[in-house]
Amino acid sequence: MKKCFGVVCNTLIPILAIVLLLGGCKRDLDSASNEKVHSAASGSYTILTTQRPAETGSDAPVELGMKFKSTVSGNITKFRYFKPAGETGTHIGRLWSTSGTLLKTATFTNETDTGWQTIVLDTPYHIGADTTFVISVNAVARYAATENELGVAITNGSLSSIAGNNGVYTYKSGTFPTGTYNNTNYYRDIEFVPGQNDSNAPTAPTSLTSSNITGNSVALSWSASTDDVGVTGYEIYSNGALLTTVTTTSFTVTGLNQGTAYSFYIKAKDAFGNRSAASNVVDITTLNTGGITHGSQLTLSMVGPAGLSITSLTTVPGGTFTGKALSGWGSLARTVGAGGETIDGFNFPAGTVVLQAANVSSMITVSSGWLVLRGCKAVGVLANNPIGDGGGAAALYCELTAFNPVGRKWGDQPAAAIVHRCYFPHTGLENVYSDNVTVTECWITPDPAAAGSGDHIDGIQTWGGQYYLNFSRNHLEFNGPYTQEAGLSGLIGMYSDGDQNGFSGYDHVSIINNYIILHGYGVGLHAPLAVPVTNTTVTGNRWTWTTDAPDKDYTPAVYRNTSWSIPDYNNTTSGNNNVWKDNRWADGPYKDKFLLPNDNTSDTDAQ
Repeated sequence: MKKCFGVVCNTLIPILAIVLLLGGCKRDLDSASNEKVHSAASGSYTILTTQRPAETGSDAPVELGMKFKSTVSGNITKFRYFKPAGETGTHIGRLWSTSGTLLKTATFTNETDTGWQTIVLDTPYHIGADTTFVISVNAVARYAATENELGVAITNGSLSSIAGNNGVYTYKSGTFPTGTYNNTNYYRDIEFVPGQNDSNAPTAPTSLTSSNITGNSVALSWSASTDDVGVTGYEIYSNGALLTTVTTTSFTVTGLNQGTAYSFYIKAKDAFGNRSAASNVVDITTLNTGGITHGSQLTLSMVGPAGLSITSLTTVPGGTFTGKALSGWGSLARTVGAGGETIDGFNFPAGTVVLQAANVSSMITVSSGWLVLRGCKAVGVLANNPIGDGGGAAALYCELTAFNPVGRKWGDQPAAAIVHRCYFPHTGLENVYSDNVTVTECWITPDPAAAGSGDHIDGIQTWGGQYYLNFSRNHLEFNGPYTQEAGLSGLIGMYSDGDQNGFSGYDHVSIINNYIILHGYGVGLHAPLAVPVTNTTVTGNRWTWTTDAPDKDYTPAVYRNTSWSIPDYNNTTSGNNNVWKDNRWADGPYKDKFLLPNDNTSDTDAQ
């Protein structure tokens, strides 16, 4: 009897992340907190780490399990399983011997709607070294799965799954599962503490380098670490998040987005869960394969649905997106299959829902999973995926009113948010508050606020306390009227409105090759001021001259406040890896002269 993954009994669910949109409020969200990176505590570890399910099955009830072993003795302290959307009922974790003897049970309590569920055992269960066990948890209505993932061993420290003939099931819940199908991972797992006590971490990997950079990949290599017990693996981090774990000292990262900046570092770990300090950091930018190199090259025919030659849109409703197409989307929506898919130069995981050629009549709130709008017209997107959800939002070649990814300050953090070749005819991206946001090759022309409203308008607005932002090759201009009462603010407004989880600055930011059209009021670029700024590149941007500028050293091009400190962009003295270069006037009396961080116009690019 085989586990069924046909059209009738499963739906694809998303596993990776990118981000979306927050709605009309500017800066009045309720606060919450969470940490930026989650790591297992030193000394305890699980078998499954970065793996995420590609499918959900519905041929339940069923008992599902995984065979595993440890190379050292120790204690199982927790059972856990991954819960997909739509699963209900009571869940019991069971530990079995390979002969089918039931060794330990625990009933899960205080479960959340989706994601990893964990139950602490009333007393830890001791296991010996190199002995195979089975962990199982029943499914009532739906379960998570990835076919062929247990064909080879998944190893984390001393723990590993059994290679082959693994991923076990039985259609009689509560009994010993023995059936297998395609080495399917059903995401049943344990947390384990070794019986020995090694608190010594490995040495940090050294000499991390990159090579063979393409539009979607990069090769990494580094020198090995040492450890008193033995190094069991190397964790590769991309943009601050754990990407994968390998046992070699080289790895080719694939599935990257074109024309995007990435930061990598490596940590070594040993059999007892001890992690080393991070290696040196390597920053790279993948090749831009999109066809243009600067925002000044954009035309209206290149953005929005027109950029894909889409002329007819079908009206569909918005609503709350939880990983599957909404009712009413019909054949306009499809789901990315196994292995993921590259769409317009950006990579999306299996399970991503793609909605194309739709006129979305109301706001879409993305609360879990991955959603891509392509060639659509939409009221707006609010990406408020919870931290760790792994999902996000993207808008490609869309006409939008709003796109807002929520940040860690409010307890949310999409894995990523992407806005590419989009048209904002009357608004901007007013609440870009999360990490890992890409806004590229967009035409952004916000209207001013209503006179007397006291509001202000931005083209791209950030809060602060953010990492990994890429605003490049965009066309930005305010619509009129250009009066003081209009409330125009920054075409790119990177503010310092408060901290997110204790960090108030900016790290790893790219503001590159934008075309900024100026008028009498409204600032072109409000770069970060009076907060920590590191690994930030501002280069290749061009401003049109405005005759309303008082003089060449006091213009609306770059915001300055003499009471606020300007970040040091001279890396040779500060070591903060910031760069400000080749930012110039595009026309007017000072054409090709350099604009400096203090808003001065200069014959030279010296800081």
